[in-house]
Amino acid sequence: MRKVLLVMAGLVFLLSWMSAQNNDFSKVQIKVTKVAGNVYMLEGAGGNIGASVGDDGIVVVDDQYAPLADRIQTALKGITDKPVRFVINTHYQEDHTGGNSYFQKQAPIIAHDNVRKRLESGGTAGNGGSVKFEAKPAPINAKPIAITRRARNRLVIVVNGNSQSTTSTPFNEMTRP
Repeated sequence: MRKVLLVMAGLVFLLSWMSAQNNDFSKVQIKVTKVAGNVYMLEGAGGNIGASVGDDGIVVVDDQYAPLADRIQTALKGITDKPVRFVINTHYQEDHTGGNSYFQKQAPIIAHDNVRKRLESGGTAGNGGSVKFEAKPAPINAKPIAITRRARNRLVIVVNGNSQSTTSTPFNEMTRP
């Protein structure tokens, strides 16, 4: 039973990846759904987009494919006239990072260190067996310009090749007079 489930999951992944490679983006429409409060989901082609909207602006989680970026921007303008303040890449696949070049003109792109490394180098991904695909290196203007990683109670942000580090303090220490 477990093998059947693994094969089925692999087929679903492969078929969705293959269909994304053959998308006719001219026909894709961006659908906006209010999830709860100030959180929205945008659907188009590939991975969904998350948007947190508030007085400070919009935080976008993943930005789909490059040819959809202007339509994503239009959909966000339909929610609020506030600017995009940050884009967070959850992982390196093109349906999550393809709009980086477009949105990086408006806001910093934030991702885990390993996402940036994969975007810089490209490489092979998959399950180590039957599912395999090549990821090309991203153009320089599509790479995250800020990287976060938490190691040994530190938050490290890298911008323009320079690292800035903070040390976390337990909350109760911060609230003492």
